Amino acid sequence: MTQSWLNEPVSRPLGNDSHDVSLQQLSCETDFAFVCTIISFNVVDKSVTKMVKWQSLHDKCVVTLTILAVTNFFQHDAFIANVFPSPLRGEGGTTHNGAHAYVHGWMDHRRRGPAFTKNAPSTSNKCDGKYSMLNEFTHESESRLGRSIIKRALHSRGGGDDDSLHDRFAADEHSSNNDESNKCNGATDEMQRLRQQWSYVPAVPSITWPFDVHVTHTNQTHEPTTKQQLEQQQQQQQQQHHQPTKAIIIMDGFSPYHGQYLAQAAHRLYGAAVIHVLSDFMTRYIYQVEKQTDHLSSRLPDLNNPDEVRAWKNLLPPSLDLCGIYCESDSGLEDAERLGAALGLFPLRHDGFNAARRNKYLMNRAVSELGGLDVVQQKSCKTLQEAEEFAKRLGVDEDSKEASTMVVLKPIRGVASDDVHLCTNLTSLRKAFAKIYHSPIFGSSTAAKHEEVLVQEFATGTEYAVDVVCRDGEKKVAALWKYDKRAVNGAPFVYFATQIVSALGEHGSTEGKDVEQAVCNYVFKALDALCIRWGMHHVECIVEKIAAGNNRPETIRVRLVEVNCRQHNTDFRPLTNAVIGYNALDMVLAAYLGDDSKRGSKDDEEEENDGHQYPIESNHLRLQWDSLPILPSTLAHGAIVHFVSFVEGKIKRIRYDVLTEMEDLDSVMDLEVYPQFLQVGNEIQKTVDIRTDTGWAHLINDEEEKFRSDYERLVELMKDMFEVE
Repeated sequence: MTQSWLNEPVSRPLGNDSHDVSLQQLSCETDFAFVCTIISFNVVDKSVTKMVKWQSLHDKCVVTLTILAVTNFFQHDAFIANVFPSPLRGEGGTTHNGAHAYVHGWMDHRRRGPAFTKNAPSTSNKCDGKYSMLNEFTHESESRLGRSIIKRALHSRGGGDDDSLHDRFAADEHSSNNDESNKCNGATDEMQRLRQQWSYVPAVPSITWPFDVHVTHTNQTHEPTTKQQLEQQQQQQQQQHHQPTKAIIIMDGFSPYHGQYLAQAAHRLYGAAVIHVLSDFMTRYIYQVEKQTDHLSSRLPDLNNPDEVRAWKNLLPPSLDLCGIYCESDSGLEDAERLGAALGLFPLRHDGFNAARRNKYLMNRAVSELGGLDVVQQKSCKTLQEAEEFAKRLGVDEDSKEASTMVVLKPIRGVASDDVHLCTNLTSLRKAFAKIYHSPIFGSSTAAKHEEVLVQEFATGTEYAVDVVCRDGEKKVAALWKYDKRAVNGAPFVYFATQIVSALGEHGSTEGKDVEQAVCNYVFKALDALCIRWGMHHVECIVEKIAAGNNRPETIRVRLVEVNCRQHNTDFRPLTNAVIGYNALDMVLAAYLGDDSKRGSKDDEEEENDGHQYPIESNHLRLQWDSLPILPSTLAHGAIVHFVSFVEGKIKRIRYDVLTEMEDLDSVMDLEVYPQFLQVGNEIQKTVDIRTDTGWAHLINDEEEKFRSDYERLVELMKDMFEVE
């Protein structure tokens, strides 16, 4: 791309109007960048609709532009009304027929992360050659928390997953033999010591308000005695009339496309306040590792001290209704549950505290015993001898490399595929046990070690993931995903792709969707067994088809992998917007803040007069919960592809010809190679888990055959991305 090209006018259809504007002008106009890529090539020629990555000259804001671009969210939001189906987003709009738009969404100066972009031709292999690095996103919290913590908090799968922090900071959460509820009975000596050090900075609610709301919060009760006091009181009442009455608590909201997106959308779409809070894990990490103190006022109050919790809550405006809690990080899930209980949100707006939602052993027991569902055989083993005996009962041999029966060893409390080992024999089992036993327990701020190792039967089959949003017990599937995991580089479970699949057939029928229906039904029952009624959840299952025989019909066997009480840790929103028509994050806001939500804390009369005002200009952008289907259907084929490295060593050449071929595939809407792999001389390792992949791509295509062929070609090209010494 050349600088002169930036000044050429481009057509920008918006609703019924069309405007000419140059990309140079866009750099100065952009307030909220609603970024989209038109992928229906029968609408506009493919050559002009392929994505163009462009670095703005205004505030160094990185946006992705195509011929169809929207520069101001409120002036030009008619575009989204013409893209998404009107039944889901209020009045207006036309039917979304096929994947006609790949939408990154609206964010103020946000970007998922560094990407490579075409610049002037060059033979150089460095980042400033043909592919140069774009500036990383900037946001307000960087000045408060520091750039380094933000960068490390964003997980490679899409942000918010903090296992990358775990490598530097020994986190802990009590395992099943040390019941998780022990933490509720008293803070650890370490946290008590830290809280004493922090006592000079009180924990206070960190509230952000929509637009330019000026909040008045006073306990003045006496009548005004002068004309001036009366005028001041009337002015305050007028201001209070426009203050939000709804608020949502967001814990550890670091990711620009998870927690930060929710905060922005709560403000802009719902006119709601957002209360930001940091979990104990993140507070301690930033303090001890990042050596910062500016964040301390945003920490949790001591949840074991009712007086401190009461003082924290009393600082909230009395008219503010706490509608729910969203926790972005795995490490904050326990704190989020305890906070909801301490603030009195349980059971009307919160699920309370339940250790089985994080402890994988207790989780399977609850799903089996309380839900009556099929689960894998398992045993929580305190000694290596226990693990060996249980594995032998499952048929594992001493040293066979091709055992017909295998076992999985994993931590009681973990995240993603960290320290998950597939063991074919007792020799590999001993190595895996030694690695997990006494390793730091993930997800809390104390220093305990794993005293038990979970040994489970290896379930064969295809792995599915279900994103579910719940509102007062009513469950709706936001997206159904099918994993492509393969055994490569000596690792048993390496992500290659996460594909969106439809839960329904044509015209909403269930014909031919037996597997998808079985998975969703299983997940709903599993959530019931864990007493989950609110929020967003990412549930993974293994599905095995058992062939018919002996007068027995073919059966579908579904078993639980794990329930994660948080979002799918990837930037799923642009993909699901295009393939399904909506996304789980907007569904969460509809569940908690929507005008048709069930207000269990208020009667109908109070509901009608709670005084909350929704922004009129965004009426058609808010999802209507009651209009959302229980199960989603897809309008195109889409997937997130994870770039797998097959080499390790020092990078001597980056194959930009391969990257160009990847980008030019019809189905590739967006892709990113992580910055550390775009520098010659940097080290690269073989991909063995989600944290060691080298980048990602988003694929969408209306035609299944073309989608499949582009995906297989992408997998082949992965092998040639890098050359090492």
